[in-house]
Amino acid sequence: MGDKEVMGDRGFIGLIILIIIGLALLKYFLNWDIFDAAESDEGKSTILYIRDIFNAIWGFIGTPVTFAWESVLKPLITVFWQTFQAFVDWARYNAQQGV
Repeated sequence: MGDKEVMGDRGFIGLIILIIIGLALLKYFLNWDIFDAAESDEGKSTILYIRDIFNAIWGFIGTPVTFAWESVLKPLITVFWQTFQAFVDWARYNAQQGV
């Protein structure tokens, strides 16, 4: 398995699917459409406000978070994942040998 699976692509895709299902349920049960809400003046101003907040927060924490991910967390997760894969391969090999 590659590094992309270590970084949680399956979790991200699952989150996207969950959001889509939630929006579909809102449309079906409450007749609420995200596109209509975003096109209104209030929706546009809310989206811009939230974007500005996220940009301001990321401006403060972006560098330390990126450093921590690249220097500490990603290598640590990679080592744990590779160790787990080696253990699974070892167990499969021993199971095939009948040990």
